[in-house]
Amino acid sequence: MTKRSRATQPEHALTPAADLPETNADSRLRYRLIHDQLKSAIALGKIAPGLVLLEGPVARMFGTSRVPVRKAFEMLHAGGLLHTFDGRGYLVAHSDGSVPEPLRAPLSEAALGFDEPPAPLDIPSTSERIYDALEAAISLGVVFGHFRIDETLAAQHFGVSRGAIREALTRLRDVGLVEKSAYSHWLCGPLTARAVAQDYELRLLLEPAALLASAPSLPRERIEAALARLADAIADPDSVDAAALYRLETDLHVDCLRHAPNRKLLATITGAHMPLTVNHAFYDAFNLHPDNGMLIEHRSVLEALRDGEFQRASQALAVHLERGQKRTLQRLKVLAVLPEPALPPYMQRLA
Repeated sequence: MTKRSRATQPEHALTPAADLPETNADSRLRYRLIHDQLKSAIALGKIAPGLVLLEGPVARMFGTSRVPVRKAFEMLHAGGLLHTFDGRGYLVAHSDGSVPEPLRAPLSEAALGFDEPPAPLDIPSTSERIYDALEAAISLGVVFGHFRIDETLAAQHFGVSRGAIREALTRLRDVGLVEKSAYSHWLCGPLTARAVAQDYELRLLLEPAALLASAPSLPRERIEAALARLADAIADPDSVDAAALYRLETDLHVDCLRHAPNRKLLATITGAHMPLTVNHAFYDAFNLHPDNGMLIEHRSVLEALRDGEFQRASQALAVHLERGQKRTLQRLKVLAVLPEPALPPYMQRLA
């Protein structure tokens, strides 16, 4: 896995972003775009009346935090397109503005009237503008030891508020890269062979099961698109840059699992992605291109999904994860013998 590109990162991801304030300008632009897209879908009758809209799932679809989603909901409520009720969230109004019975159903792109997933809003908030740099520094640091991340020093380093740093760190906690101590200190590392093995053990148990649960609902066109990207990468791996490689990883390990109905299962899988930072650091350090074996393993899973052979796809994913663990441990050994890089001052060594 390579350095994440914000433009391609579906924070679809599997867990909601932190519910923390954004800058006024960023939030204003974001809530307006979300409002306009939902308003259009409701007006065209693409969203079922009574559907219960919740901030977290909608925020994930748009790749944003809950703050602009909440504001967009408030505006739609003021315009009579949403109603409050005795429960969490808002109800989509009938076309005549009347209040329907609550319809609690999984919130997906199709349920919100989108023919395809909405592109992540390319108006980065303050935390998003610093996210890649913060992630890159922490991803590299965890290979070399155990660190505390000082919010105040990080805010000074990036020239932003502590709230922006906290939001970015919360997102990194969602993917298992950092954690918060009992004393509210942000901690990261060390990334050990044992930690890698434990996370892969979790993924081996959960990802094939999640794929089986998700596969029947996967749109065929999405599988074909993923296979087309993969075919291009196999034909010319030297042309695959960091963003393209991240897209390939996302196709298999996020998009193919996202239709599993058990949200807690998906959140647990996301929290076991910390070993992927080894690959991130490895590819970054040596400016490498994708491993051909990894690409062929991806293709085996996707071809089985395309052919409707879901059990075979699940088994192929398990094989890919087993081999991926071996590759990751080998890369960890290579990184361990490199000189420790210069890390930013907000990363304070503990061990």
